[in-house]
Amino acid sequence: MSKKDQQNETETAGTTEELQQHGKPNVRILYEKTEASFINQVIVNSGRDQIILDFSTGIISDHASGNHVLPIQHRLAMTPANAASLVNTLGGVLRQMSEANQKAAEEAADAPQEGEVALSEA
Repeated sequence: MSKKDQQNETETAGTTEELQQHGKPNVRILYEKTEASFINQVIVNSGRDQIILDFSTGIISDHASGNHVLPIQHRLAMTPANAASLVNTLGGVLRQMSEANQKAAEEAADAPQEGEVALSEA
């Protein structure tokens, strides 16, 4: 085992211990693919026991023929319970982002602008 592998194993062990201390399962995330696609369009289809999300980067137009195509780059299928969990998780992340952006905007508005001198009250 190389020194780098030992270091990574030690770092992972530390993370595992932290997860176990907080009552969370011992899970290590392994990314099989790391590329990301920017998605502009989502088509949602549902059946009785599944929800299917088709993702596309957008419509491609052929101006010569006047035809338009929406190519699907990725398709995900999940149970309704997992879809509900995804909606709740995304909602939470969006709320956190909105609150952080609002706080940053308020701090920027309160901070002296370039060339301004902050006056202190005596």
